[in-house]
Amino acid sequence: MGSFIAQFGWNLLVVAGGIAVFALPFVTVFALRHRREVRDKRPHINQFMEFFLVSRESNALVFCWALAEALVWWVIPEFLLVLIVFMKVRHKVSLLTYDLAGTIVGTIIALTWRLPDELLLRVPYVYPRMLTQTDEWYRKMGTLALVNQPFSGVPYKVFLAHAPTMGFWSALVFIGFAVVVRLSRYVIGYSVAVALFPIVHPFVYRNYVRLLIGAVVIFTLLLMRVSAIYS
Repeated sequence: MGSFIAQFGWNLLVVAGGIAVFALPFVTVFALRHRREVRDKRPHINQFMEFFLVSRESNALVFCWALAEALVWWVIPEFLLVLIVFMKVRHKVSLLTYDLAGTIVGTIIALTWRLPDELLLRVPYVYPRMLTQTDEWYRKMGTLALVNQPFSGVPYKVFLAHAPTMGFWSALVFIGFAVVVRLSRYVIGYSVAVALFPIVHPFVYRNYVRLLIGAVVIFTLLLMRVSAIYS
């Protein structure tokens, strides 16, 4: 039990610390741009989060988050967008659009850059067995191997780094298929969140920090499960 708690604490620090470091520049820019309003209204942290998530900075955060996740970032963007289901945020579809745009740009960069294995394996929660498993899926299924990505635990960046060499039109088809596959995870995750909304909404509305902490804990446990399978 002591070993598990220590491992959980370390992984929680990696996930929560990474999210904080990644989001901090965007939140800081937002706070500076609205410093007079923040100073005058002194919004509660929940209100501040709602204000932020309808800002240009939140759009930029979602775009960059999705782009980075296709390259070196280890927290999936759906993690943030599913949370928004429980928030009083008007432009949820707009945030999804920025996420898909970031995914497309990140996919193009990843297919062009081809992150070497020695660098890929330095990314948290990427393991050698993931690389060999992805190669096996590509050998058996070709581009259709992408259907294994959403729920296999293997990061999207691994599928991109090990994708077969493609010409221009084949790459376009690959990108389109990748977006469809990614959307399937959104649809399922969003549907589950919407189904739970009437039950948990009275407990989480305007308690976004608790919801965020709970989501980070759950995501950390899932990453630990994936690590146990592939490491």
